[in-house]
Amino acid sequence: MSRRSVIRCTAAGAAAIVLGKVEAGAAAGPLLSSAHRPVTLGLTDATVRKELREDYAGTLRRIAAMGYTHFGFRLAPYSDREPPEPSAEDKARMVRDCGMAVGVVRYGFACGVEEQVDAAAAIGASVMAYTAAPIFFSSTPMGVATRAQFDAWLPELGRLAEAARAGGLTLAYHNHWWDHAPIGGEAPLRLIARTYPPGLVAFEIDLAWAYVGGADVLHLVKSLKERVVSLHLKDAIGDASLGPMQRLRLLGGGDMDFARLLPEIDRTCHATGYVELDTTVDGMGDALRAAETIRMIRGGRKIR
Repeated sequence: MSRRSVIRCTAAGAAAIVLGKVEAGAAAGPLLSSAHRPVTLGLTDATVRKELREDYAGTLRRIAAMGYTHFGFRLAPYSDREPPEPSAEDKARMVRDCGMAVGVVRYGFACGVEEQVDAAAAIGASVMAYTAAPIFFSSTPMGVATRAQFDAWLPELGRLAEAARAGGLTLAYHNHWWDHAPIGGEAPLRLIARTYPPGLVAFEIDLAWAYVGGADVLHLVKSLKERVVSLHLKDAIGDASLGPMQRLRLLGGGDMDFARLLPEIDRTCHATGYVELDTTVDGMGDALRAAETIRMIRGGRKIR
C-alpha cells in the first residue's frame, strides 16, 4: 500500500470517530504543531460551499467542532449569476458566534472595490485575498497570457492594493499554477514580488498550485519570507499527463509528502494555513479528514 493510501485510510478511520463527536456536539482536540504547541488552522468557504448554501450557521458550528480556529470567506460573489449569500457582516457574526476568528476574506468580482474594502474593514478583517488576475481566468486555455497582457494588468493590482491599504487591510495575491510559468523570461509571481514592495502586496501561497506549477514549495515559502500572510493547504499528484485541476487532492492524498512538508512549513512560516479543496463532492467529510490528517502530523504521529 502506498504512503498516501495509508494516510487516507488512517485519517478516514480517525475522522469517522471524530465525526460522531462532532455530530454529538463535542469539539475535537487542539491542533498541534510539531513542537506540540496549539496553532491556528483555517478552512475556506470554497471547501464547503454546497453545505453553506443549505445552512450557513449550522455548517460553521460543525466546522468549529472539528478544531478549526479560522474561517475565510468571500466578500462578494465572483459573478452576478451566482446565488445570493449572506452579507459579509452576517458571515462574520456567524463565524464569531461559533468561536472561530474571521480569517482571510476574498475579493469578489461582482462588486466594487470600495464597497468590499469598506465591508472587510467593518468586520475587522486584516487580509483581503485577490484570487487571480482576470487575464488568466478569461484566457483559452485558462492560465495563458502574454507578457504584454500581464504588464497591462499589473497596475490594476497596484491600485487595488493601495485601496486595501487605505482601508487598513493587507492585499494578498493568491497563486495558481500559471503564476510559476515564465512569461517573457520571468514568472508572474516573481514579477509581482519585484514590482510591488512588501508593505503593499503580500501573498497567499497555495502549496498545491505551486507544486503543480513546478515550484520548489518550501523554497518558495522561505524566499517570500514575511510576505506570506496566508497558506492554502491541499495536495496534488505528480502525474503531469493530467490537467492541472485533475491533479488536485485533499491534503494527504497526493504526492507532496505533507508528513515531511508540514512540519517544515510550520517552522518556516507563521501564517495561518487554510484547508481548501474546491473540487470536493463531500465538503464536510473532506474538512474533517484534512483536520485529522493535520492533527496526526502535528502531533508527531508517524505516517508512512
